[in-house]
Amino acid sequence: MRYRICHRTSYAYSTPVFESFNEVRLQPVADATQALLDFDLRIEPPATVITFRDYYGNSVHDFGVAYLHDRLVIEASCDVITYAAADELLVPDVHSAADRSPPLAQLAADAAVQDEFAEFLGPSAYVALGPESKAIASELLAEEEGATALRLLDRATARVGGLLEYRIGTTTVHSSVAEVLDVGSGVCQDFAHVLISLCRHLGLPARYVSGYLGDVPQATASHAWTEVLVPPYGWLGVDPTHGTHCTGRYVKIGTGRDYADVSVLRGTYKGGGIAALEVKVTCETVGGRGQASQSMRVNGEQNGRLMAIQNLGAMRRFHQGAVLTQAMGGMRQSFSDELPLPPPRAQRRVEDAAPSQQPPQQQQPDEERA
Repeated sequence: MRYRICHRTSYAYSTPVFESFNEVRLQPVADATQALLDFDLRIEPPATVITFRDYYGNSVHDFGVAYLHDRLVIEASCDVITYAAADELLVPDVHSAADRSPPLAQLAADAAVQDEFAEFLGPSAYVALGPESKAIASELLAEEEGATALRLLDRATARVGGLLEYRIGTTTVHSSVAEVLDVGSGVCQDFAHVLISLCRHLGLPARYVSGYLGDVPQATASHAWTEVLVPPYGWLGVDPTHGTHCTGRYVKIGTGRDYADVSVLRGTYKGGGIAALEVKVTCETVGGRGQASQSMRVNGEQNGRLMAIQNLGAMRRFHQGAVLTQAMGGMRQSFSDELPLPPPRAQRRVEDAAPSQQPPQQQQPDEERA
């Protein structure tokens, strides 16, 4: 499937703010399940952007707006191909008649796995591995002795769906696994955290995924799901909100231990303004049902075309950067060294106060659970 996605985040401040420093994780990954054809990030007011990859390999865009402004708009646009149709599994043989995964007890006792993926087996900021989730994991183990890793993963996913009701407003972006289980409801971010907790208790390495549902035309937030390491299949994408393995409709932005590692935007600003957040995500399906994605796997000509499109997108972004650099150079040349200095500031300055946090985005798309 091919999707064009636009994610627009707007902050409106009640009074002007300044020294706003932010980082966003909005660029989809390019991996074995999808290809990134193009990505563009636009910021208003204009700002210089620094791009780097974090510890988990996610693309991060860092920028700051030092001068006074009363609104901030971040608009990320991307063109992505997933290597499956919307109703086809990204790992096609995972639900074949023969379950090739090892017994869970064998995987949990594998010292090499436990060492290499330790960060996805222990507690993290949003996944504390408390007694509430441990009790549920113990029930799953007791119900079927000798079950395979894939079998336990599917049962844990179903258990999360049975325990939680999809409901917006009962949790916040900061809710813990224990709080979510206590209220018995939440959004996709909460479903993902609870499944991660169960998997880690079971000995299955599990990580959080931030992304989009490409075939949802419009939403007010991005989506979240889970990836679990199950040999020999590798990292399996599982969406506990919809109770299914990931298909070609899932577009991945990045992964981490939990939401804290892949939050869409985090930042601070100074000034007395209260920030109002508005998010709009639009997705457009391009072309027919999976024709491009299926041919990308085996057709060398199509792969060559994909590389050409990717190179064209990179050249376009390079040209945009060159134009911006030239414009900035012209601006620098227009400044005079003889401008009068501003008057002295008052003793008590607003900028001396601690910076405020930008309101975070809870991952809770509008679609109902399937």
